[in-house]
Amino acid sequence: MRVELVFATVLSSLGAAEAHDVWAEGTPIPKWIKAACCSPADAHHLRPDQVRRVSEDYCEVDGYFGRVAAADALPSQDGEYWIFYKDNKSGTQTGVFCSFAPMAF
Repeated sequence: MRVELVFATVLSSLGAAEAHDVWAEGTPIPKWIKAACCSPADAHHLRPDQVRRVSEDYCEVDGYFGRVAAADALPSQDGEYWIFYKDNKSGTQTGVFCSFAPMAF
């Protein structure tokens, strides 16, 4: 739950490099966590044509290797598509940390 709140904080400030300085309960987030999780490189802002429903339960996103569970998407406060994951140096990707989609998705 804390991770989702951090991502919501990041989204609310859209692009601010230091958008997540505190946890939801107000204590500071350690620098090592901010460096390892949810860096600007982890945030992927998508155009609507980059997100495709492939079934009732899943969608595919340009740039992400796996399918994304549609039910896991949170309502987007700005009406845009966002997905958060890390591209690893080895060419692999992490699982999706969090995703946001317009309410009508």
